[in-house]
Amino acid sequence: MREQIASNAGFANYRDYAFRARYRFDYKAEDCLEFHNAIENQVMPVLRELEAERRRQLKLGRLRPWDLAVDLLSRPPLRPFDQVTKMVSGTQTIFDQLDGELAAGFKTMNDLRLLDLDNRKGKAPGGYQATLAEARLPFIFMNAVGVQRDLETILHEAGHAFHALATRDEDLYTYRHAPIEFCEVASMSMELLGNEFIEAFYPPSEARRARRDHLEGVVEVFPWIASVDAFQHWIYTHPRHTRKERTAAWLGLMDRFGSDVDWSGWENARANLWHRQLHIFLHPFYYVEYGIAQLGALQIWANSRKNRVEALADYKRSLRLGGSRPLPELFCAAGCRFDFSAKTVKPLLALVRQELAKLK
Repeated sequence: MREQIASNAGFANYRDYAFRARYRFDYKAEDCLEFHNAIENQVMPVLRELEAERRRQLKLGRLRPWDLAVDLLSRPPLRPFDQVTKMVSGTQTIFDQLDGELAAGFKTMNDLRLLDLDNRKGKAPGGYQATLAEARLPFIFMNAVGVQRDLETILHEAGHAFHALATRDEDLYTYRHAPIEFCEVASMSMELLGNEFIEAFYPPSEARRARRDHLEGVVEVFPWIASVDAFQHWIYTHPRHTRKERTAAWLGLMDRFGSDVDWSGWENARANLWHRQLHIFLHPFYYVEYGIAQLGALQIWANSRKNRVEALADYKRSLRLGGSRPLPELFCAAGCRFDFSAKTVKPLLALVRQELAKLK
């Protein structure tokens, strides 16, 4: 059906149609292929190092899929807070230390009761930030239960909220919303920047553990994003392919981006891992945006390690532009390069590897 839609619209294939339909005027399919290559050549070696270390510490000859989900030292899960009020006050402390303007924005949201954060019976699942269009104010919804993921979520959604606050004086409604490739820079950057101050929730040893877990997650997500995106490039540039050919294409990507985990006995599960990514079914070609944004967020974080004041000034200036500029200009305003190649990825992964070594 999608092939027919593309043909009806005069495109050679659905990929080319999707890029136009998603307003991708600032990058092309070839740029995404370059992103895949950069992940393969720059990120996969770091991921394999992390897995080799995990295998040694667990004293295993080989890693199985379930070995990736355990704490190496058999420690209990991190518990940063036991009440949502403590999460709010701790998050406020983080922003107070990070930047006065951002801290004031978060306080305003709390004062105006624009934070619905606790988990309770009958509440819808999930977490997100939404903008109240008439009031021009952000609202954060989530289901906090006292785990580390809750901290990452509130920092992430606060980044989106700061974006909404930064553009609230923009008269043109459309300009108040940036493309998702940059919206996620705002939120992912706040995860990295806020993590520098999570001693608001943890003693030093647990703060190091939380930071390491987060950075390992950043490394791990890149290959999955590349797999999902590369798979869709293959699907829609190979019309009339068979199920067998599609499975072979996915397994080839698993060999390319799927690390060194042993799936013996579970080959069928590995061959169908792509089923768990709903974007492939419901929102074709919507997913690589998160990889693009993560590269921007890592650049802002890298800049902050050199000069936090300047990096935050660039960050806030870029948020104020909303959607009034094309993506390369938004990235430039934030002090970043809009580039997905190894030239950008290599130094960022070197910084992540260096930081992970410190956090052992």
